Amino acid sequence: MEIVFQPDGKRVRVEKGITVMEAAIVAGIPLETVCGGKGVCGKCKVKLIKGRSLGEEIGEGLMLACKTKMISDAVIEVPVETRLLEQKILVGGMERKIPLNPNIRKAYLKLTKPSLSDQMADLNRITRALGKRDIIVENVRLGFIRQLPVKLRKSDFRVTVTLVGNDLVGIEEGDTTDKKYGIAFDIGTTTVVDYLVDLNAGKEVSYAPRMNPQVFYGDDVVSRIDFAKTDVGLRKLNDKIVQAVNEMIDEVSVGIDKENVYEMSIVGNTCMLHLFLNVPPTSLALSPYVSALKGPVDIKASELGIKVNDDANIHVLPTIAGFVGADTVGVLLASLLDEGDDVRLAIDIGTNVEIALGSGERIIACSAAAGPAFEGAHIQHGMRAAPGAIHRASISDGDVRVETIDDAKARGITGSGLVDAVAEMLKSKVINHSGKISDDPEITSLYGDRLIQEKNGAAFILAEGITVTQSDIRELQLAKGAIYAGTHILMKELGVKTHDIAEILLAGAFGTYMPKENAQVIGLIPDIPLDMVKDIGNAAGVGSKMALISKNARLRAEIISKKVGYVELSGRKDFQDEFMDAMFFPHANLDYFPHVKKLLANSISFR
Repeated sequence: MEIVFQPDGKRVRVEKGITVMEAAIVAGIPLETVCGGKGVCGKCKVKLIKGRSLGEEIGEGLMLACKTKMISDAVIEVPVETRLLEQKILVGGMERKIPLNPNIRKAYLKLTKPSLSDQMADLNRITRALGKRDIIVENVRLGFIRQLPVKLRKSDFRVTVTLVGNDLVGIEEGDTTDKKYGIAFDIGTTTVVDYLVDLNAGKEVSYAPRMNPQVFYGDDVVSRIDFAKTDVGLRKLNDKIVQAVNEMIDEVSVGIDKENVYEMSIVGNTCMLHLFLNVPPTSLALSPYVSALKGPVDIKASELGIKVNDDANIHVLPTIAGFVGADTVGVLLASLLDEGDDVRLAIDIGTNVEIALGSGERIIACSAAAGPAFEGAHIQHGMRAAPGAIHRASISDGDVRVETIDDAKARGITGSGLVDAVAEMLKSKVINHSGKISDDPEITSLYGDRLIQEKNGAAFILAEGITVTQSDIRELQLAKGAIYAGTHILMKELGVKTHDIAEILLAGAFGTYMPKENAQVIGLIPDIPLDMVKDIGNAAGVGSKMALISKNARLRAEIISKKVGYVELSGRKDFQDEFMDAMFFPHANLDYFPHVKKLLANSISFR
């Protein structure tokens, strides 16, 4: 049967009984699928214009794409608010200058030709010449041996050989030592970024960001793990990320021969690494939450279906434990948290949240189950950072102002916008210490037109058609409560007070764009002077690049992986109490937030 998607006009032929969501994936039309097609988030609304389906209407002729099966030819309208718009993806991060020491070496050899008096085998001729340069060969790939006799004689015994580590993997005619590339990847739950690096200079040549195509099957790691329970589901998720990786390699490799890409470095949270390697991630969701790998792992590109040189090495950085993966190792590598005497706190806020605290002496880390609220999940008008998303808000004396990405008409609210809005509502007494929307006559007189009752409870109109509901505030409390509870437990574990923290490093897209003062106002991060709170961008991606250009950085990554102590929050008896206290704005114990307490002295309503 044929499905036509409007207003795109895209037509696809599909099997009878397929869901609208599955048909949209075939058509290449991205839909919001926060819950992974379970029918609980309500984001994938579509309208059946023509045709027959099996599924219930949810009002105004709308149906959920994930729960609606098509049984005839049909025309389906996809509303703007249902479409997954291109997200603003963070690419840059703090850069580190480190000595160039890549795992890839190229050597141009001018060899003596064999003769009746010198019948040394071709391979021995190569290894002898390399030995004179103190280059030791430990292994030789079959592909190298198969090319060896022809390439030597075609080039008059003038060749360039390539080594991955101490393995001979490539041979080219003439001098190609100037063509030596690697690609660093940061595979996130929501976004993926890759960087092409010239390994002769250690410099980034180009980059390519995109959405992780697995978002079609769920916004968070729990949804992905659930989808990957079956062999078919796991294969789908693996196929999606491998396809994306290959397309991104094509994007950054314009103008170069991909045969000259000899190595890739990969960081990502533990679940993303499992899915990239086609390893079942189920054990991550079951107590005691054990990963299949700690790493590092080195694999031939051809084994994973990665379209670079077949003998290229894919280096997956090591993980720590639980969901604290190679991305956190990358952050620690780039931030140098493992060096120096000062106690520093690093928080990588994405769809997953990882927290690390410590100094050169000792570091501990945890993963906070903050959920995808900062990506817009479970927020009535929540959305990712795309055009039209509210990302800044200010509220004062009855005046409400918002800023949207690209100054487009407001169509939703980002995580940073939600933090801003709720903090401003707190400062303006629109909500109280516990997060309850006020019914105080003084407040309603100031914001009467904006304070409304919806079918699911009280709400505050932020912009035309965009509200912050009581339920949204609760979702933010759950997310920020989990993050601060995790942070405070690490502080207790190390015997650290807030004033002992010399620096807070915020990594990831949300951490970079988050309004720092208002993040403190709601109690998301500890109350230290704002000039000591720094964003470090995509530090995980920077760590991946460091591992690509330096074997010393890889060694440091392994040491970090082994050195960092892991704290499993679900196994802590004090977590629930810490979490409940951290649900308040900014906290049940205001003494933890002295500067915020002073700021809110005339604002907080405890009624």
